[in-house]
Amino acid sequence: MAELPDITSPREIMKLFRHYGLQPLRHLGQNFLIDANVVRKIVAAAEVGPGDSVIEVGPGAGALTVTIARSGANLVVLEIDRGLVRLLGDLLQPWPTVRILEQDVLKSDWKELITTFKHGAPIKLVSNLPYNISGPFMYNLFEEGFPFNGAVLMFQKEVAHRLVATPGDSDYGALSVISRYYTEGKILFAVSKNVFWPRPKVGSAVLKLQPRFRILNTEEEPLFWKLVQGVFQQRRKTIQNSMLRVFALPRPLLNGLLDEASIDPSSRPEELSVEQFAKLTRITYNNFNKLS
Repeated sequence: MAELPDITSPREIMKLFRHYGLQPLRHLGQNFLIDANVVRKIVAAAEVGPGDSVIEVGPGAGALTVTIARSGANLVVLEIDRGLVRLLGDLLQPWPTVRILEQDVLKSDWKELITTFKHGAPIKLVSNLPYNISGPFMYNLFEEGFPFNGAVLMFQKEVAHRLVATPGDSDYGALSVISRYYTEGKILFAVSKNVFWPRPKVGSAVLKLQPRFRILNTEEEPLFWKLVQGVFQQRRKTIQNSMLRVFALPRPLLNGLLDEASIDPSSRPEELSVEQFAKLTRITYNNFNKLS
């Protein structure tokens, strides 16, 4: 490709797509970012620079990708669409520090991906995520312990608010608690649906996540996940009744656990902080060990 096209221009993207015989695939949640200012703001927020290690998921037509590549970062790009992999391979030829991997990110081995970078190098995640995978994708990252020193990600606005919601918020749920356990999150700015092609039905938001100190020991975390995901399945139940269903413990024993954690049995899950869930997890874990 002799001259790099303006891949934030809908007209140029359409020309590229015609050349490669492509079209946006709705089932993959493909909505391509076409605003150069938003691209610059995302990359600036990620503080990407020469020699940094960066992973991008769902690069689409490459608007973010090219800007990150120009920064001099070592970039690994994950794309499931074979046609876009071919397009990106041609587009990114000027940057040997960029590697494109054709794979389903929901099946990616993050430990293996991380070993492809220099040992011990801090890794940043920068992406405009396809709407249809954002929830499962984030759960996957948290299951891996959020192995990044930071992330700047664009989500459907609803998902962004769920990731940073606090107790009592209408958006507060299992994903909020797990996100707040692994990260400190902040919404940086809203993004209009008008800066995408094709235009989605909803607006977006850009979120910055930084890893936080993990409250629990590694061996306690599976119980934390079981507790949090279990009690939010019927969020209007009290924490006492939710835990009875999740753990099938005798009520007196369960009430003892809640009392030790200083949690009112009539509280609802959406009223409890991540610290309260962590404390309850540790107490429950220790009592399970006594019972076994």
